[in-house]
Amino acid sequence: MNKTLFLAALAALSLGSVSCREKDRPLPGISLFCDHIETVARQEGISFAEAAARIKAIGYEGADVRVLQRPDAIKTLDSLGFKHSCAITDIDYTKGDQREIEDKTIAFMDENGYDRLLLVLGVMPEDGLPAEEIDSIRRRVASFVGRVAAKGYTIMVEDYDSRRSLTFNSERIDSLFAVSKDLGLVFDSGNFIFAGEDALDRVDYYRDKIGHVHLKDRTSLTDMRCVPIGTGCVPIADVIGKLVEIGYTGWLTVEQFGSRNMLADSETSFKNVSAALARLE
Repeated sequence: MNKTLFLAALAALSLGSVSCREKDRPLPGISLFCDHIETVARQEGISFAEAAARIKAIGYEGADVRVLQRPDAIKTLDSLGFKHSCAITDIDYTKGDQREIEDKTIAFMDENGYDRLLLVLGVMPEDGLPAEEIDSIRRRVASFVGRVAAKGYTIMVEDYDSRRSLTFNSERIDSLFAVSKDLGLVFDSGNFIFAGEDALDRVDYYRDKIGHVHLKDRTSLTDMRCVPIGTGCVPIADVIGKLVEIGYTGWLTVEQFGSRNMLADSETSFKNVSAALARLE
């Protein structure tokens, strides 16, 4: 290749890299489940406050918390400067109307200053549910989504790793989006793989719906156990790159339920996610 062609090719590559990410657009932040911090405290035999301080020292900036998390745990996270990445509420609409937990959820958002909410739905019984009952559940979900959205909060469901889940795969998720325009998606990198779908393809497919991200890695395509981010079969760096390419600037919440050494695994995950983000700067 002569010098002129080389410089032209180099310029094209440079322009391509700029088009993938605007220079002034911030990169996503890295957060962790409050549940994982509680696991660190239990495994290390230390207080929740000390466990949270150690996680903060690793570099995590945000925390996903459950609506029914202990109030003192949330106060501790706030005092240490953890940002409010996402709140999580479990509402089992397979058991009918759930006005009480709906009201508690909205009150939690109001009182604690969270503006993003993951709605985790109940799972169907082994033998499934009649179509009319599933339609009824979708209407209940849509009604609650409307209440939350009217407060100015973002409400989302996630691709959930249970075949009995109402959000197990894209088909079921889309059936909820069809009845609720205000519903968004918490993209879970390990759960689309669980459902037999391609994670990178799903980033593009749901690019206008993704409001929050759970980073989850799996041991292998035949072993769905969670491992530290960047040590399994999920193309995490590619997923992060694709998210940044579509303009995502929110939180990347590390998820590794089942870890037997949560503190060490959290450090490994943070280093690997940070490295993937650094390559995009």
